[in-house]
Amino acid sequence: PLSASQARTYHAREFASKEQNYWSRDQRGHSEWQGRLAEQWGLRGGVGSEHFARLSEGQHPHTEEQLVRHQVSRTYEGKFGREVTSTEHRAGWDATFSAPKSVSLTALVGSDDRVREAHRESVRVALRELERYTQARIGNVHAPETTGKFIAATFEHDTARPVDGYAAPQLHTHAVIFNMAERENGLENGKQMRALQPHEMFVSQRYATAVYRSELALRLEKLGYELERGKHGQPEIRGYSKEYLEASSPRREQIKDHLREQGIDGAAAAQIAAHHTRDRKELLSPGEVLQRHRELAAQYGHQAYRVVAQAHQHGQYQIPQPEVQAKQAVTWARDHVFERSAVQDRRAILETALVRGMGETTYAQVRREFERRIETGEFREVSHIGAGQQYTTATMVRMEREIVGRMQAGNR
Repeated sequence: PLSASQARTYHAREFASKEQNYWSRDQRGHSEWQGRLAEQWGLRGGVGSEHFARLSEGQHPHTEEQLVRHQVSRTYEGKFGREVTSTEHRAGWDATFSAPKSVSLTALVGSDDRVREAHRESVRVALRELERYTQARIGNVHAPETTGKFIAATFEHDTARPVDGYAAPQLHTHAVIFNMAERENGLENGKQMRALQPHEMFVSQRYATAVYRSELALRLEKLGYELERGKHGQPEIRGYSKEYLEASSPRREQIKDHLREQGIDGAAAAQIAAHHTRDRKELLSPGEVLQRHRELAAQYGHQAYRVVAQAHQHGQYQIPQPEVQAKQAVTWARDHVFERSAVQDRRAILETALVRGMGETTYAQVRREFERRIETGEFREVSHIGAGQQYTTATMVRMEREIVGRMQAGNR
């Protein structure tokens, strides 16, 4: 979570800072407004510091009206005489979409702006899907209300934190989802806006990442790039040696070394390690940074330039029979996710299908195929918990009936 005090410096630190955007011509990162609430309030294009600051405080971006109750942090003496500091207003939550290393090298070292735009478009699609699961808090007694509307500010960066003076190229986007959600079923106590309930956002993170990767793979292939599946299922561009990728990822190696030293592993441990090993970003000139990248690129044979040149030679690629691939991906997901449980969340089914069909079909086609099978009865909704829909299959229903029938027959 992003506190109000952290948010006060966020815009300058994450957008206007030269340390974050060495590759941008003006050293100012690309920013955008996202979400249905942003459209509703007429916020488009680049993110202004004034609007960002107001939303961070729970205020209307234009009128400064307080839309979400603002909780100021205070210190007081607790029940047992101990000093207690209350939590201040949460401005929002920061979700990050990181391009795979080969994609970053192609966009930045290879200077293919089309790849950078493919990353942006993929982030937009992933955020639109994540927005579907927005919920508003309705107090401690009532369950959260699914609204499907949020407002987010995205900030694009092009470098990782430096290790031994080297700031590696790393294309990634931070999406600040503000702590406000508009209720759909009318006014209550004269107010329509509520604080955001983040639980479903956290649950949806892996799904949103799968959507981003699926969209990115599709767009990269259309640009003529040949892809391969990375160690963690991410789409990687062919043509880079393992040695160059590792040399261009010193930050990742630094975190891995820390984990080995501590004898720990796992995603949560890696996140903690990333914080403990974080160096202050050095403020180098664009010329110094680019020179270091050129030296490393030359050391490994200018692989990024060759990869980009080959993509231009290939020309635009058309995916053969994406509808057929979507059917196969959904079938594969159906046959695998229900091995663990007779009931599965919609996101888990689609995530599995997207991972299976990455680069061979589109997110939109996978979703349409899944919805078509709901209409035919192959997938059946069994409950609607929170913002997520739970499904089983016709086969699971039939098996359950057969089991119940045999049990009843045995009791006669």
